[in-house]
Amino acid sequence: MLEELYASVCGQDLCSSFILGEKRDRVIDIVRNVVTIHLSCEPNKLATLTPKLWANFILYCQQIDNEAKELNLKTCLVAFRLHLGDGWYVSVTGGYNCVDFRRFYVPYGTLHEHVRPTRDGISLRLDKWAELLVVIPSIHERRQLGSVLRHNCSCVDSVDLV
Repeated sequence: MLEELYASVCGQDLCSSFILGEKRDRVIDIVRNVVTIHLSCEPNKLATLTPKLWANFILYCQQIDNEAKELNLKTCLVAFRLHLGDGWYVSVTGGYNCVDFRRFYVPYGTLHEHVRPTRDGISLRLDKWAELLVVIPSIHERRQLGSVLRHNCSCVDSVDLV
């Protein structure tokens, strides 16, 4: 079940929020072109996608979805991880049946290939992943409208009532 919680103009920024899942426990917020996916009951479990990270996510979204479909079909072993930037990765791994957005780090003294996960991030089960794919055009539209409002809005500071 996908539901838009609210959409409003906050000053010059467009703020929107979407709810994913029957449990209504995953929320997607868009504020100032930053997309945040978080748990409604645990606000510290989240993934924050800046415009750069969102662009990388959209660029590889079809590839991520293909891996998620393979995972769902269980036709082959899936071990997929994609670096979005700034330490954030999207991964789809057999045995977990989810798409995971997580920040990783490189431990001191190790090679760059030996990244380790942090607690920062959120997992979407495959049904919620499918709902996210449905709402992506609306998120993209909200982000574009937010940019237009920020860059092209001529605001009236005072109004003369004569």
